[in-house]
Amino acid sequence: MITLLGFIMMLGIIALILLRRISPVVAFSTIPVAICLVAGFSPQQIGEFIKSGLLTVAPTAALFLFAILYFGIMRDRGLFDPLVNFLIRSTGGRPLAVALVTVLATAVVHLDGVGAATFLLTIPALLPLYRRVNMSPLLLLCLVGTTAGVMNMVPWGGTTARAAAVSGLDATQLWLGLIPVQVVGLACMLLIAGVLGLRAQRRQARSLSAAATVDFEATHTDPREYALSPTTLRYWLNVGLTVAILACLFTGIFPLYACFIVGLGIALPLNFSLDVQAERLKAHAWDALQMVMVMMAAAVLLGVLSGAKMSDGMALALIDVLPAGSAQYLHVIVGAFGVPLGMIFSPDAYYFALLPVIRDVAMAAGVPLESVARAMLIGENTGFSISPVVPSVYLALALAGVELRKHIAFTFFWAWGVSLVMLVFAVMIGVIQV
Repeated sequence: MITLLGFIMMLGIIALILLRRISPVVAFSTIPVAICLVAGFSPQQIGEFIKSGLLTVAPTAALFLFAILYFGIMRDRGLFDPLVNFLIRSTGGRPLAVALVTVLATAVVHLDGVGAATFLLTIPALLPLYRRVNMSPLLLLCLVGTTAGVMNMVPWGGTTARAAAVSGLDATQLWLGLIPVQVVGLACMLLIAGVLGLRAQRRQARSLSAAATVDFEATHTDPREYALSPTTLRYWLNVGLTVAILACLFTGIFPLYACFIVGLGIALPLNFSLDVQAERLKAHAWDALQMVMVMMAAAVLLGVLSGAKMSDGMALALIDVLPAGSAQYLHVIVGAFGVPLGMIFSPDAYYFALLPVIRDVAMAAGVPLESVARAMLIGENTGFSISPVVPSVYLALALAGVELRKHIAFTFFWAWGVSLVMLVFAVMIGVIQV
């Protein structure tokens, strides 16, 4: 029964959010509790589930809160204006070029394998550019998120580490076979960027406001009351502070959330008087608070999935419904559905609950262990940026100012399509065997 309730809960939450019948905060905080009560868990047990989930997401929620406030302060000070002006000049303000630059920049940035760091680096820098050339932030989030998913299979990434731990294989060994698959995935992303960029370019050309030319040297369209000139010392102190924070992100010498807690503590007195500090924090507070609320509510869902053992039951149930004789193709079937499955299973549940079951069944049919792990890596990674159970997704949504349901509706089929192309290519070249 708990397994059936788990499927009802996850599919119901996703459907209600997409159909805009309920907000994510309400869905994540109430439906799991109701399902647990129906399943017969006591309020004390449910409280422990929620406590466990909150402990899991607390560092990420702190990261969201302070990172959003920090980048809000930096936008006030015009930190990214010179970069935006340079990118506009170099791309000519053409949406096609902007989209291609987005994919290439994300591919380089995500070599560290940390989704939150990639979103923090790319979205605040590129969003003003998208606004200046009248491109949708949904397009930005689609290109950044899916490209990061393609690149996310590096051996130091969290998902590959999980797959290696469960399979007992070396993470580098898993990744080396996937390099040509990632190249194909990156080519797919450049193709998608070309298609969507041309579509945006045609829309820009039809727009009366852009029918003439975009004033590429114009000042930023947002209010610039607090912007600093790049010739001032304080501007370069902000640059130095931001570079130091990003260096900590890359090197891992300081926790992600701690980087921005300390960074915001330095940035506020560096840039504003005490009275203005309160005003600027208030100006950015809603952007920060609404995502932290969603994140803390999602902790209820994550805690219930894990504590009530719903994820384990759902994994076994998926195996049971597969047709007889499909054992040797099981890993490919699951890999093909990796994107939608990733929206139901958290990364921990996907790799620690679902992968062991798939591994045992497929290996009994003579499938190499490497093939099982690689097939499941391709599917889940590509669509991680649209999963409501991946914490860093809410950071990306907050930075881009996009609703979850709109992001899923825009990106889902592009991400799933790329994962299927990568999976087929991997089978064709023998990286994944059946």
